Amino acid sequence: MGSFVEECRRNAAAVWDAYRHHPWIEAMAAGELPVEKFVSFQVNDAPYIVDLHRSLAIGVSKAPAGSAWTKAATTVLDDVWVLNEIEEKQKLLAELGVDTPLRIDAGAYIPAREAYANHLVRTALEGTIGDIASALLPCAMFTEVIGERFRNVRINGPLAYQKWADIYVHRAVHKMASMHSQMMESEAARTDDAGRARMKLLYLRSVQHQVDVFDAAWNLDTRWPGDADA
Repeated sequence: MGSFVEECRRNAAAVWDAYRHHPWIEAMAAGELPVEKFVSFQVNDAPYIVDLHRSLAIGVSKAPAGSAWTKAATTVLDDVWVLNEIEEKQKLLAELGVDTPLRIDAGAYIPAREAYANHLVRTALEGTIGDIASALLPCAMFTEVIGERFRNVRINGPLAYQKWADIYVHRAVHKMASMHSQMMESEAARTDDAGRARMKLLYLRSVQHQVDVFDAAWNLDTRWPGDADA
């Protein structure tokens, strides 16, 4: 019998394929990603980082005391804390001629990003540690979708593209992805069928949210319905 994480991934196979081979990612691989679409992803990722880390912090309060997951999460929160990530993004954008300060307040959210952040924070507040790990793993799998895809690959285009991809080779980021998987396995073994079904659904929804945020960057779809014309 395969692992529970493998079962979650098979259940989300079609959406996973759309995530891994999104046109935004494929364009970067082909050296054809327009700068404005790269910039859109980074700018709109900024407020999401706050809630991603908030979800990790809430998870620390629910994880078993002294667990390996807790150690990995606190390492990420310490070494890759919000301001560090925002500063790195700001440097990448400055290389591309974008000097406008990144916003991380809730008012900066575009629809797709707010939906993803709300999904993670609500799961963290209402769910178990198994639920939290299930919701967070697809984002942590940037280690595969971006990190492994572009490891030892020269990305044609601005150097900022390469620097961004290299972030997902970072040891702490890989450790967190591994710990999400381990927590999912242990919690799936402890819970009942309803609990496992809930974890699978949360995982599936997170993968779909990943597709949605890439869609928004690819289509430059950043406005709320009813926004006044620029």
